[in-house]
Amino acid sequence: MRAGETPAWTLIIVPPRLTSSTRRVGLKMRTVRMFAMLMIAVLAVSWMWVDTQSESAAMMADQLAEEQRAMLAMHDTVQSLLAASLAAHARNLPPVDMIMPVNGTITSRFSRSRFHPILQIFRAHQGVDLSAPAGTRIVAPAEGTVTSVGWKLGYGLTIELSHTGGISTRYAHCRSAMVHRGDHVAMGQAFATVGASGLATAPHLHFEVLVHGSAVDPIRFMASTHSPAPLAPVPAHE
Repeated sequence: MRAGETPAWTLIIVPPRLTSSTRRVGLKMRTVRMFAMLMIAVLAVSWMWVDTQSESAAMMADQLAEEQRAMLAMHDTVQSLLAASLAAHARNLPPVDMIMPVNGTITSRFSRSRFHPILQIFRAHQGVDLSAPAGTRIVAPAEGTVTSVGWKLGYGLTIELSHTGGISTRYAHCRSAMVHRGDHVAMGQAFATVGASGLATAPHLHFEVLVHGSAVDPIRFMASTHSPAPLAPVPAHE
Protein backbone atom coordinates (compact mmCIF):
# COMPACT_ATOMS: atom_id res chain seq x y z
CA MET A 1 0.00 0.00 0.00
CA ARG A 2 1.41 3.35 -1.00
CA ALA A 3 1.73 6.31 1.34
CA GLY A 4 -1.47 8.39 1.50
CA GLU A 5 -3.65 5.66 0.01
CA THR A 6 -6.82 4.52 1.79
CA PRO A 7 -6.50 1.06 3.36
CA ALA A 8 -8.23 -1.58 1.30
CA TRP A 9 -9.30 -5.21 1.48
CA THR A 10 -8.33 -7.68 -1.23
CA LEU A 11 -10.91 -10.34 -2.09
CA ILE A 12 -9.44 -13.38 -3.90
CA ILE A 13 -11.96 -15.35 -5.99
CA VAL A 14 -10.83 -18.93 -6.63
CA PRO A 15 -12.72 -20.67 -9.49
CA PRO A 16 -13.99 -24.24 -8.99
CA ARG A 17 -11.79 -25.42 -11.84
CA LEU A 18 -8.04 -25.04 -11.84
CA THR A 19 -8.05 -24.21 -15.56
CA SER A 20 -9.71 -20.88 -14.83
CA SER A 21 -7.63 -17.95 -13.66
CA THR A 22 -7.86 -16.64 -10.09
CA ARG A 23 -9.35 -13.19 -9.68
CA ARG A 24 -8.54 -10.51 -7.18
CA VAL A 25 -10.99 -7.78 -6.26
CA GLY A 26 -9.91 -4.82 -4.22
CA LEU A 27 -12.33 -3.42 -1.64
CA LYS A 28 -11.65 -0.15 -0.02
CA MET A 29 -12.12 0.13 3.73
CA ARG A 30 -14.71 2.86 3.14
CA THR A 31 -16.78 0.49 1.03
CA VAL A 32 -16.53 -2.25 3.65
CA ARG A 33 -17.61 0.16 6.36
CA MET A 34 -20.52 1.42 4.30
CA PHE A 35 -21.61 -2.14 3.58
CA ALA A 36 -21.33 -3.00 7.27
CA MET A 37 -23.35 0.08 8.24
CA LEU A 38 -25.95 -0.80 5.63
CA MET A 39 -26.28 -4.33 7.02
CA ILE A 40 -26.58 -2.95 10.55
CA ALA A 41 -29.30 -0.52 9.36
CA VAL A 42 -31.16 -3.35 7.61
CA LEU A 43 -30.98 -5.49 10.74
CA ALA A 44 -32.15 -2.58 12.90
CA VAL A 45 -35.09 -1.87 10.59
CA SER A 46 -35.95 -5.58 10.51
CA TRP A 47 -35.87 -5.77 14.32
CA MET A 48 -38.04 -2.66 14.61
CA TRP A 49 -40.53 -4.10 12.11
CA VAL A 50 -40.71 -7.40 14.00
CA ASP A 51 -41.14 -5.52 17.29
CA THR A 52 -43.86 -3.35 15.75
CA GLN A 53 -45.63 -6.40 14.37
CA SER A 54 -45.46 -8.06 17.80
CA GLU A 55 -46.93 -5.00 19.49
CA SER A 56 -49.63 -4.79 16.81
CA ALA A 57 -50.46 -8.47 17.26
CA ALA A 58 -50.62 -7.99 21.05
CA MET A 59 -52.91 -4.98 20.63
CA MET A 60 -55.14 -6.94 18.25
CA ALA A 61 -55.30 -9.84 20.72
CA ASP A 62 -56.24 -7.46 23.55
CA GLN A 63 -58.87 -5.81 21.38
CA LEU A 64 -60.30 -9.18 20.38
CA ALA A 65 -60.42 -10.29 24.02
CA GLU A 66 -62.18 -7.03 24.97
CA GLU A 67 -64.75 -7.51 22.20
CA GLN A 68 -65.35 -11.08 23.34
CA ARG A 69 -65.91 -9.88 26.91
CA ALA A 70 -68.31 -7.23 25.63
CA MET A 71 -70.21 -9.85 23.61
CA LEU A 72 -70.44 -12.16 26.63
CA ALA A 73 -71.68 -9.28 28.79
CA MET A 74 -74.27 -8.39 26.14
CA HIS A 75 -75.35 -12.03 25.91
CA ASP A 76 -75.79 -12.21 29.69
CA THR A 77 -77.79 -8.97 29.64
CA VAL A 78 -80.07 -10.25 26.89
CA GLN A 79 -80.56 -13.54 28.74
CA SER A 80 -81.41 -11.67 31.96
CA LEU A 81 -83.89 -9.42 30.16
CA LEU A 82 -85.46 -12.42 28.45
CA ALA A 83 -85.77 -14.31 31.74
CA ALA A 84 -87.31 -11.25 33.43
CA SER A 85 -89.74 -10.83 30.54
CA LEU A 86 -90.78 -14.48 30.68
CA ALA A 87 -91.20 -14.30 34.46
CA ALA A 88 -93.34 -11.17 34.16
CA HIS A 89 -95.41 -12.83 31.44
CA ALA A 90 -95.86 -15.94 33.59
CA ARG A 91 -97.09 -13.81 36.51
CA ASN A 92 -99.87 -12.48 34.27
CA LEU A 93 -101.10 -15.95 33.33
CA PRO A 94 -103.48 -17.99 35.51
CA PRO A 95 -102.35 -21.37 36.85
CA VAL A 96 -102.72 -24.42 34.62
CA ASP A 97 -103.66 -28.00 35.48
CA MET A 98 -105.14 -27.02 38.84
CA ILE A 99 -106.14 -29.88 41.12
CA MET A 100 -108.97 -30.24 43.63
CA PRO A 101 -107.97 -29.32 47.20
CA VAL A 102 -109.64 -32.45 48.63
CA ASN A 103 -111.11 -35.63 47.24
CA GLY A 104 -114.70 -35.28 48.36
CA THR A 105 -118.29 -35.28 47.19
CA ILE A 106 -119.75 -31.95 46.07
CA THR A 107 -122.68 -31.33 48.45
CA SER A 108 -123.44 -27.76 47.40
CA ARG A 109 -122.58 -26.03 44.12
CA PHE A 110 -121.75 -22.46 43.14
CA SER A 111 -124.97 -20.44 42.98
CA ARG A 112 -126.18 -16.86 42.79
CA SER A 113 -128.92 -17.71 45.25
CA ARG A 114 -128.99 -20.68 47.61
CA PHE A 115 -131.10 -21.44 50.69
CA HIS A 116 -128.72 -21.40 53.65
CA PRO A 117 -129.38 -24.46 55.90
CA ILE A 118 -128.54 -22.60 59.12
CA LEU A 119 -129.54 -18.98 58.46
CA GLN A 120 -132.71 -20.12 56.65
CA ILE A 121 -132.38 -17.40 54.02
CA PHE A 122 -131.55 -17.25 50.32
CA ARG A 123 -128.15 -15.78 49.54
CA ALA A 124 -125.28 -16.27 47.09
CA HIS A 125 -123.07 -19.32 47.52
CA GLN A 126 -119.76 -18.14 46.08
CA GLY A 127 -118.02 -21.50 46.11
CA VAL A 128 -118.56 -25.22 46.33
CA ASP A 129 -118.86 -27.44 49.41
CA LEU A 130 -116.77 -30.61 49.38
CA SER A 131 -117.70 -33.25 51.93
CA ALA A 132 -114.71 -34.87 53.66
CA PRO A 133 -113.96 -36.34 57.11
CA ALA A 134 -112.68 -33.96 59.76
CA GLY A 135 -108.87 -33.82 59.71
CA THR A 136 -108.60 -34.54 55.97
CA ARG A 137 -105.64 -32.65 54.57
CA ILE A 138 -106.37 -29.73 52.24
CA VAL A 139 -103.77 -29.31 49.47
CA ALA A 140 -102.95 -26.31 47.29
CA PRO A 141 -104.59 -26.63 43.84
CA ALA A 142 -101.70 -24.62 42.37
CA GLU A 143 -98.51 -22.91 43.45
CA GLY A 144 -99.19 -19.78 45.47
CA THR A 145 -98.59 -17.57 48.49
CA VAL A 146 -100.60 -17.51 51.71
CA THR A 147 -102.25 -14.10 51.99
CA SER A 148 -104.57 -14.68 54.95
CA VAL A 149 -104.98 -17.09 57.87
CA GLY A 150 -107.68 -16.29 60.42
CA TRP A 151 -111.23 -16.45 61.62
CA LYS A 152 -114.00 -14.98 59.45
CA LEU A 153 -117.62 -14.53 60.48
CA GLY A 154 -119.65 -17.47 59.22
CA TYR A 155 -116.61 -18.98 57.47
CA GLY A 156 -114.79 -20.06 60.62
CA LEU A 157 -111.05 -20.67 60.24
CA THR A 158 -110.33 -19.44 56.72
CA ILE A 159 -107.16 -19.51 54.62
CA GLU A 160 -106.60 -17.59 51.38
CA LEU A 161 -103.96 -18.18 48.71
CA SER A 162 -102.78 -15.87 45.95
CA HIS A 163 -101.81 -17.36 42.57
CA THR A 164 -100.57 -15.94 39.27
CA GLY A 165 -102.81 -14.08 36.83
CA GLY A 166 -104.89 -12.34 39.51
CA ILE A 167 -106.28 -15.66 40.78
CA SER A 168 -106.92 -16.26 44.48
CA THR A 169 -108.51 -19.19 46.31
CA ARG A 170 -110.35 -19.33 49.66
CA TYR A 171 -110.81 -22.28 52.06
CA ALA A 172 -113.38 -22.01 54.84
CA HIS A 173 -114.58 -24.07 57.87
CA CYS A 174 -111.04 -25.41 58.42
CA ARG A 175 -110.10 -27.34 61.52
CA SER A 176 -106.42 -26.32 61.59
CA ALA A 177 -103.85 -24.40 59.58
CA MET A 178 -100.30 -25.58 58.78
CA VAL A 179 -99.09 -22.28 57.29
CA HIS A 180 -98.78 -18.61 58.12
CA ARG A 181 -99.33 -15.47 56.12
CA GLY A 182 -96.50 -14.96 53.60
CA ASP A 183 -95.63 -18.65 53.30
CA HIS A 184 -95.11 -20.12 49.83
CA VAL A 185 -96.93 -23.34 48.94
CA ALA A 186 -96.36 -25.71 46.05
CA MET A 187 -99.06 -27.46 44.06
CA GLY A 188 -100.27 -30.47 46.05
CA GLN A 189 -98.74 -29.25 49.33
CA ALA A 190 -100.97 -29.74 52.39
CA PHE A 191 -101.59 -26.47 54.25
CA ALA A 192 -104.77 -27.07 56.34
CA THR A 193 -107.25 -29.71 57.50
CA VAL A 194 -110.99 -30.08 56.97
CA GLY A 195 -113.21 -29.06 59.87
CA ALA A 196 -116.61 -27.63 60.76
CA SER A 197 -115.70 -24.22 62.18
CA GLY A 198 -118.05 -21.28 61.63
CA LEU A 199 -121.56 -21.86 60.32
CA ALA A 200 -121.36 -25.52 59.28
CA THR A 201 -123.65 -28.48 59.86
CA ALA A 202 -120.91 -31.08 59.32
CA PRO A 203 -117.21 -31.30 58.45
CA HIS A 204 -116.63 -30.09 54.90
CA LEU A 205 -114.51 -27.67 52.87
CA HIS A 206 -116.02 -24.53 51.41
CA PHE A 207 -113.79 -23.77 48.40
CA GLU A 208 -113.85 -20.53 46.43
CA VAL A 209 -111.98 -19.25 43.34
CA LEU A 210 -111.77 -15.51 42.70
CA VAL A 211 -110.57 -13.84 39.47
CA HIS A 212 -109.40 -10.30 40.24
CA GLY A 213 -111.68 -10.33 43.28
CA SER A 214 -114.80 -11.70 41.53
CA ALA A 215 -116.03 -15.15 42.50
CA VAL A 216 -116.40 -17.75 39.74
CA ASP A 217 -117.59 -21.34 39.74
CA PRO A 218 -114.55 -23.30 41.00
CA ILE A 219 -115.53 -26.45 39.09
CA ARG A 220 -115.87 -24.65 35.74
CA PHE A 221 -112.74 -22.60 36.36
CA MET A 222 -110.58 -25.59 37.26
CA ALA A 223 -111.87 -27.45 34.22
CA SER A 224 -110.82 -24.48 32.07
CA THR A 225 -107.25 -24.63 33.38
CA HIS A 226 -106.91 -27.98 31.59
CA SER A 227 -107.96 -26.49 28.23
CA PRO A 228 -106.89 -23.42 26.18
CA ALA A 229 -110.30 -21.76 26.47
CA PRO A 230 -110.29 -19.09 29.23
CA LEU A 231 -113.22 -18.63 31.61
CA ALA A 232 -114.60 -15.12 32.09
CA PRO A 233 -115.23 -14.03 35.68
CA VAL A 234 -118.87 -14.22 36.79
CA PRO A 235 -119.57 -11.98 39.82
CA ALA A 236 -121.67 -13.76 42.39
CA HIS A 237 -123.84 -11.44 44.45
CA GLU A 238 -127.49 -11.19 45.34
